[in-house]
Amino acid sequence: MQPQACQLSETVFPTPEENLALEESLLYQINEQDSAGCLRLWEVDQYTVIMGSSNQTSCNVDLEACRRDRIPVLRRCTGGGTVLLGPGCFIFSLFLRISPDQHLAGIEATTRDILDRIRDTLNTRFPKHYIDLQGISDLTIEGHKFSGNSQRWLTRTLLHHGTILYDFDLDLIPRYLTSPEREPEYRSHRSHLDFVTNYPATAAELRQALIDTWQADQGEPALPVERVQQLVTEKYATEKWNLRR
Repeated sequence: MQPQACQLSETVFPTPEENLALEESLLYQINEQDSAGCLRLWEVDQYTVIMGSSNQTSCNVDLEACRRDRIPVLRRCTGGGTVLLGPGCFIFSLFLRISPDQHLAGIEATTRDILDRIRDTLNTRFPKHYIDLQGISDLTIEGHKFSGNSQRWLTRTLLHHGTILYDFDLDLIPRYLTSPEREPEYRSHRSHLDFVTNYPATAAELRQALIDTWQADQGEPALPVERVQQLVTEKYATEKWNLRR
């Protein structure tokens, strides 16, 4: 994947529903306007379960525990597995222009290209904690996952979602998530706590590493606020979308 200068967005909306709607809204806006790509960096202070677009709620989430503790259960527009977001989880969203050649190469090859660039940057800056790429879209340290990733493609633009656990309360993951319906072979049926780990970096260090990797030195894009609110009302705040089986 050729380097692309990107705009940088660090806007965070008050609710998780709005933040998910902003991701989809930016994807469509960039695709429609044929504008520059964008790197969005964000974190949330509210624990929230986020499922991949095709995940089955009953196979991934302990709904009883989430309802008891008032943990929102939402669904994003990209694929991948179910995650728990919250303090200590760094989130990055890449909106990149894609060429016909990349369409031919496919999602798996493009995912690897993106993660190779991030891995190389982090391995250079933090050589004591060597990172491997395992499965289709996981970054790991010594076989323990700290970053999961997913994508959605339109005609000329892709959205790459990624999370990096750096100071996350890992004990909360099995409280709200069941064993996943699908797992990579290298997981070997390990429990959540035996499988995941925090990456030893600060949020500020991760922020700068990603900005440098993606040359995100351009100003914030105009945000499609009206489309965000429409998507919240029609999609991201509805049980029809979030809790479909």
